[in-house]
Amino acid sequence: MVSLLTGSLTLSGAAIVTFFYSLGEHGLQTALLYYLKAQFGYSKDEFANLLLIAGAAGMLSQLTVMPVLARFVGEDILLIIGLLGGCTHVFLYGIAWSYWVPYLSAVFIILSAFVHPSIRTNVSKSVGSNEQGIAQGCISGISSFASILAPLIFTPLTAWVLSETAPFKFKGFSIMCAGFCTLIAFIISMRMRAGQSGASEMLAIVQHEQA
Repeated sequence: MVSLLTGSLTLSGAAIVTFFYSLGEHGLQTALLYYLKAQFGYSKDEFANLLLIAGAAGMLSQLTVMPVLARFVGEDILLIIGLLGGCTHVFLYGIAWSYWVPYLSAVFIILSAFVHPSIRTNVSKSVGSNEQGIAQGCISGISSFASILAPLIFTPLTAWVLSETAPFKFKGFSIMCAGFCTLIAFIISMRMRAGQSGASEMLAIVQHEQA
């Protein structure tokens, strides 16, 4: 598995993106209810409505929007768009200034829903047919590890920033930290895209010279 990760730039990049995006995603899920309750007095029913909106937006996006866009821009660009939407989604939660802003933020799930399918597709294209199971299992394992790690980090962090002993008054701090994890994934995806474009250009030049 290690040799598979280190032997493919696309796969190693996808693994890093998966880790940071999943860490931010599950960090947000860990902190969000406590943050919204402390900041805006959200009840459990209101939080459930917010999750319902987010889930419906993600489902509709993957069923309708993503298949159409994938034909025109490809999975690499879809991944970047999805991560950009994910950053916007999380940061809007963190800086929410009114009761309705979290509902606006949930709309960006339409874009962030692109992330996991795009990663899976890129991984599938980067390995041979006899390595598909190992590669996809590796990505799933990394995502699961991040989902276990996130509550261990963000639960005490959220409790600390929401407590009366916090050294500063910024209740969305833990949410912003989750957003920075997503931002790291976005930056890495941009570098992956640039590296792949450069490699494609070099290959085209070599093939042209050989011809």
